[in-house]
Amino acid sequence: MLNIHAKDRQHGFSLVELLIALLLGSVLLAMIIGLYVTGVSTGAKSLKYSRLRTDLQSIIAIMETDIRRAGYGGENYLVGATGDKGIDINSGGDCIVYYYNHNSSVTLESSNQMAFSFKDSTIKFKTGVGQVANTVCAVTTGWTDVSDDQFISITDLAFTESITSSASATIRSVKIELAGELVSDSAYTHAITTRVQVRNLEFN
Repeated sequence: MLNIHAKDRQHGFSLVELLIALLLGSVLLAMIIGLYVTGVSTGAKSLKYSRLRTDLQSIIAIMETDIRRAGYGGENYLVGATGDKGIDINSGGDCIVYYYNHNSSVTLESSNQMAFSFKDSTIKFKTGVGQVANTVCAVTTGWTDVSDDQFISITDLAFTESITSSASATIRSVKIELAGELVSDSAYTHAITTRVQVRNLEFN
C-alpha cells in the first residue's frame, strides 16, 4: 500500500553537521571567554593605575601642606647651617628639612622637626631631625615609609628651591617633582609636578 506521508518524514542532523556545529560553538565560546578575560584584566589594571595616581597625589598633598607651613613659630623653627631658612634641601635634591610649630608648643619639640626623603624607591618621613639637610638625609635609620613599597615603586623625587628677596624679607618656594610606577607592572607610570610657596617670610 502506498504511504502518502513518506515525504513528510523528518531526518536528524548528520554526524558531520553536529561536528561543525560543535566546532562553531566552541570557537564562539572561546571568543566570548577571551573578551571577558581581557575586559577583567583591563579593568583591574585601570583600577591599579587609578590607585597609583591617587597615592602619588596624596603624597604630594601631604608634602605641600607641611612645606607651606615651614618656619611657622619664629626663629627657633628656622633651619639650615646658620639657622636662618624656612627650609633646607640636601645637595642631591631628594630630601628636605623643615620645622614648624604645628601643636602650639611653648618650646621646640622633636615632633616639630621634620624631613621628607627619597630612599630605596620609597618616600620616607622623619621627625626629631637636625637643621642641616645633608646631615639628616645621610642617616638611613629612623625613617617611616609614606608610600607603599608593595604597590608603588617611587622612581623620582626632586625638590628645587626658588628664592625671591627684598631689602626686608625673603620668600622661598619649592618645586616638587614626584614619579612612580606599579610594582606589578612597570609599564604603568605616573608623574606629578607642583610648586608650593612657604607662607612664612624670612625677615632680613
